[in-house]
Amino acid sequence: MSSRRPKWKEYERYFLRHGYAIRKSGGDRIIVAPPNMSPPPNRQTVRIGHLYVTPGEELPTGHVKQIKRAFGVTPNDVLH
Repeated sequence: MSSRRPKWKEYERYFLRHGYAIRKSGGDRIIVAPPNMSPPPNRQTVRIGHLYVTPGEELPTGHVKQIKRAFGVTPNDVLH
């Protein structure tokens, strides 16, 4: 049985609690890594499209993988 996928609001709450910044660009959201992140991430930002940033919306697999590659954050990290 697969575990539940986190919603956008849960990702947003996780990132804000861990020092990330979330900026608005049009309807999109841009997640920016904290400046003191160790080790430094490969990419400092991830853009989430405006279709997926409503509070109850699940992020598609592509965005989840992009977040994992950029910041090392998995859905289990967000849920726990």
